[in-house]
Amino acid sequence: MLAGCCLLSAGCQREAAIPSDSFRLTVEREINSSDFVVSLLKIHVPHNASISVASEFSHCMTTLADSPTDTDAPRDGQVALAASRIAQKGDTFAYIQIFIGAKARGSSGYTGGTAGNSVPAATTLDAYFSISATSGDYKLDTPVEIGRLDGKPVTLVVGKPTK
Repeated sequence: MLAGCCLLSAGCQREAAIPSDSFRLTVEREINSSDFVVSLLKIHVPHNASISVASEFSHCMTTLADSPTDTDAPRDGQVALAASRIAQKGDTFAYIQIFIGAKARGSSGYTGGTAGNSVPAATTLDAYFSISATSGDYKLDTPVEIGRLDGKPVTLVVGKPTK
């Protein structure tokens, strides 16, 4: 009875279960300015899985393995996306540095890395690199466009781990 009152009066909510053929993506936009952008994509899946992020210029992958003590425990991972644009007044070129990385919860570092490109000074950061990921539930093993890099897609695939 008390729990029912909590639901009715206080608006208590319980997170919906994730179907076994899906994963949950939560997007946290940490910094978003004209010369610097950082987003963290949190991935929650009900069983072991792999995370793969690919663009025309890079690829990174990590595995969310079964817990040795609790095989029914959900798995968590994240993808970090960051970019910065540096240009000196009067320069004909700007420099854009990109970081794309993936990691399993509890691991010490990201797979992936950085890349840098010189672009015409008039090129804005959001024209060169943009993050379009949205929070929600997505099907496993289905590419999801999470951004664009130099006009080409950056895709995320969360799927069954490769053997």
